[in-house]
Amino acid sequence: MSQTNLNHLRNLSNNEANRITRESICTALLELLKTTEFKKITISELVRKAGVSRQSFYRNYSTKEDIVLEIERTIGTQLIEKMKDPNYINNPEKWFTDFLSVVKENTAVVTLLHKADLFVTIFEKIPSYIESQMETVTPELHYCIVGSIAAVHSIARDWVNNGMKESEKEMADICMHFAWMTRYD
Repeated sequence: MSQTNLNHLRNLSNNEANRITRESICTALLELLKTTEFKKITISELVRKAGVSRQSFYRNYSTKEDIVLEIERTIGTQLIEKMKDPNYINNPEKWFTDFLSVVKENTAVVTLLHKADLFVTIFEKIPSYIESQMETVTPELHYCIVGSIAAVHSIARDWVNNGMKESEKEMADICMHFAWMTRYD
């Protein structure tokens, strides 16, 4: 085997090891959040629960907040990918229904992030994505989009906190009232 192939194999192994370490740390944080406030969780507790060394932690993250950002990024990526589906352009209600399905699929994570007041980043990215799909965005339209997404965030948070008794479709109808009062075209 050539040196180039060996180096490539080592990189793959290191990448895989880092992925497993990151998953272990994320899982450990979510487990700890079930019983402990985020700000009270220490790195020592976290690495002990994850079964990794402090060095491994700091090789992958700088702070506990970085872990939360990664978890949110993962869920946010799912949502943004759903937004890219051309079927949503003329059917925002379908997007809301699918969005709420993603929230429901990730209920345990979303609940823990809400409990720790950490479920914000996802909703900060959505307005810029919506605006990137438009030819022109006036300041008024920008603030309408930001306000609409903030309303959807509040609705989703309350829905999760209240046990998700309503269906995704019922909640999508409610979201439509807030998010699409102003036409985005």
